[in-house]
Amino acid sequence: MITSLTALVMLAVFSGLSMNLILQFGLALKRVAFESAVGRERLLAGMGILFTAIVALWLIFSFARSALFLGFLEYMLLFPASALAFSVLEYLTARFILKGDAGRKEAFFLNNPLSGGALIGAALFITLNVASGLLDAIVLSLGFSCGTALVFVVVGEIRRRSEMEAVPRWLRGGPLALIAMGLLSLIFSSGALMLFGVLGNG
Repeated sequence: MITSLTALVMLAVFSGLSMNLILQFGLALKRVAFESAVGRERLLAGMGILFTAIVALWLIFSFARSALFLGFLEYMLLFPASALAFSVLEYLTARFILKGDAGRKEAFFLNNPLSGGALIGAALFITLNVASGLLDAIVLSLGFSCGTALVFVVVGEIRRRSEMEAVPRWLRGGPLALIAMGLLSLIFSSGALMLFGVLGNG
């Protein structure tokens, strides 16, 4: 029997591993694999945007689910609502929290509302179907945010190391990062599926 604290920890790890969605669905692949490393302020701001958007949209959709019967329309509204939430939170963060060079539009690790909306939409879809309460939704959202940041940190380190190690020149940088991202995606998927199976049986 799984205790509630263990279940919350497993939810956090599951959601962190599930954020290989950024790899599987090709969201912002060019940004992750080929562009320069994301700074600490930009990474933290992006994590905050993801976390806030997922929790806020989960609350809205959970209320709408209990008050209205949307059926399949609920899933059709996920992507536009997620893209809108990402754009609004990105603007507010750049305008009021990050100022100067760190607050520019290109400062965020997902510099496209469509890719940001798709990432939030995928995380929201999982959260709506897995979370049984607000605490579960918060833990899942935190895991999704940390998992996304982990992808950027790991791939940035792979790119940095590929420049220093004896790697063929045609494989350095972006190509090696893409190969590593594919392998990471397989590993993360397997781990997330195993944890989801344990959570489902617990």
